[in-house]
Amino acid sequence: MTEIQSPWVYEQTWKMRWEKLEELDGGGQGEAYRARRKSDGKIGFLKIIKSKNVAERRARFFREATAYDSFGVDGIPKLIESNAHRHADGTVAPFIVTEFIAGTTLRSWRESQASVLIETAVTITSRLLDILQACHAQGCVHRDVKPDNIILEGGVSERVWLLDFGISHHDLADIDFQTEHWQEVGNRFLRLPELSAGSLSKQDPRSDICFAAGILFYLLTGDHPDVLEDGEGRLPHQRTSALAKIQHAASSRLTRVLALFDEAFATRMVNRFASVQAMRERMDRIMQDQPPSSSADENLAVIRELLDTDANRRLRATIAKLSDALRMVQQVFNQVQKSIGGNLSISQTNWDVSGERGQNTLFWSRQGSTDRILSVTCESVPAGEELLLRMSGETVYRTDLAQPDFGDDFQDAVRTWLAARLLAVLSDPNALPSEADIFQEIRPFGSLEAAAVEAGRRNCSILAFVYDPTQPERGKLRWALDYFLRNRRTRDIMNGAFVTVLVPLAAIAAVSEILKQQSMEQSRWVVLNQQLRPLEQQVICANAQEAERIVSVLAERYAAGLGSLA
Repeated sequence: MTEIQSPWVYEQTWKMRWEKLEELDGGGQGEAYRARRKSDGKIGFLKIIKSKNVAERRARFFREATAYDSFGVDGIPKLIESNAHRHADGTVAPFIVTEFIAGTTLRSWRESQASVLIETAVTITSRLLDILQACHAQGCVHRDVKPDNIILEGGVSERVWLLDFGISHHDLADIDFQTEHWQEVGNRFLRLPELSAGSLSKQDPRSDICFAAGILFYLLTGDHPDVLEDGEGRLPHQRTSALAKIQHAASSRLTRVLALFDEAFATRMVNRFASVQAMRERMDRIMQDQPPSSSADENLAVIRELLDTDANRRLRATIAKLSDALRMVQQVFNQVQKSIGGNLSISQTNWDVSGERGQNTLFWSRQGSTDRILSVTCESVPAGEELLLRMSGETVYRTDLAQPDFGDDFQDAVRTWLAARLLAVLSDPNALPSEADIFQEIRPFGSLEAAAVEAGRRNCSILAFVYDPTQPERGKLRWALDYFLRNRRTRDIMNGAFVTVLVPLAAIAAVSEILKQQSMEQSRWVVLNQQLRPLEQQVICANAQEAERIVSVLAERYAAGLGSLA
């Protein structure tokens, strides 16, 4: 019987048993070399700890060595030798030697390719998923899957190896430490929110599955996914450059590939693939070609499969919740209308619900009149795990997004806010007209005097929007403002550069004759300095793109309240 030799050795350092042959890239945890064992000439991959005085790093080194020794997974190098089991002895310099895999890193291989066929990309990713599934079955989460830690043996796409378990999590080693919640793990290839400092979900296998999707993305595009969501809220495959490359690589399979990424790159783990097997099955369906002579029913079945994804189901569920919130607001408005005797009527417009927000505008008018005394733009917005209800830009109510509560607290919040607004517009003859709600983030002032005080405090100019109450629809004021202030960027520039005010023609006439000879069939804007001296005026342009240009020019022209004509 052949005696099995233990890989655990007691030497203080690698130097007693190994000699370096070639320096390799060792990553952040240690220095790496191709090395030869002195006793028998065996070639191995030698890794020497960098931070040998840090107890946690030494313990992690033991955890990594244990992974190589115990897993026995095809695609993970086996442990040849290590003294890392003596990590608690500060006089020992831990080292690990594993099988040496002759090949190229996935990064080097991909950089040598002009493009990668989707068949090849799926083959490599599928093999990686096999390895990860075997790791997860043994309670290990790798947490550092990236192109530098993947080897293609002999440069062959079917022979995939996963290396570097330096920051992995598993329960095999008897080590008395866990990753602290304040520590960040992972890599810069794809930064995952659950691996960031403060997260309590650093041991979830779904992180590895997301990394595997990042590898598929990298193979198809040659780009790092970097982050799940960029500054504009786009997932990696939704960014312009990447989308064009995926379209070129995936061709007729584009829709199915994008649907896979929708799910794999979901920001919240609960919305991602629940298991390696789920992602494998999705990739298998991607690669199934549709017979050329399919019937209409067969084609419709394929269409249903393409559209009936977890991502689309979640989107439909979110849209339903946002729509419900808007309908519940409308119900409360109708109840209030009945409670005050039906002397006011309600109408609505601009119903628009997407996965990002729902919006509906409700108008209050006196019975028999088309003149609106109050308009309320209602928004239902998902924010993290909450659903927010905003009315005229003000957050009135918040509830759980997964299980929204539109009960008594919701109704009381909406009724209280609405009753105060209605009382204000009915009892104050100088109240702002209903079009003030179009300004959204920052409501305009209702008098030039109040605006002048604020302009002096901020050292800026005043942008007045002026209407003639005797003209039909106040000089098409709502129509003009709705387009002029439609873009958020226009409003941000305007609010940053000016104090805004919404006033009738008489208010401007009291301080200047700048509009005396002007037609007010269409409402106008006027720029005034802090002393209420008008500087220029124009009709409010009902074009969102042109409005952004106009406001940008005005902001530059009257920067810092200089109040001088160009």
